[in-house]
Amino acid sequence: MTYRSFGSVLAYAVVAMTLAGCTSFSPVYGDAASGRDMSAVRFHFASPDTHLEQIIFNRLKLAFPGPALPGDPTLDIAASTSTLQGSMSDAYAVARPVNVRVEASVTIVDGEETIFEATRFTDTAYQGGKLTPTDIASAAAARETAAKSTADALRAAILAGYGR
Repeated sequence: MTYRSFGSVLAYAVVAMTLAGCTSFSPVYGDAASGRDMSAVRFHFASPDTHLEQIIFNRLKLAFPGPALPGDPTLDIAASTSTLQGSMSDAYAVARPVNVRVEASVTIVDGEETIFEATRFTDTAYQGGKLTPTDIASAAAARETAAKSTADALRAAILAGYGR
């Protein structure tokens, strides 16, 4: 009985080692062997015009931290926020949800030539209709959270489409 259980444990170990040898880690966005190493991408970042653009630029600077050289392209962001139509129901007398959209476009320019463009947006909501200071703080927090999410979506768009 002990030899039989030892044999099955040994067989499981051999199968596990074989399967572990067949797997490997690979990059999510591209292949380093193809010559497109996105970790080496560098940009000059344009100056932000709004607080939301500053949030997006900060997230993208973390994603592409390499110091820019004189020949590297310039990355610019145009961000806007809008309030979408709310719920039509009057079931909630107070604390009605307020829908917010943050939309941003990224443009990568080399000299006068536009190399890459992408637009992404994020929708979110906060509860409005309470005290004015609470409304102001809730709206600002919702916009900032949506801006961070939009920055991540722009980063993914750059990683997926830039340099092809």
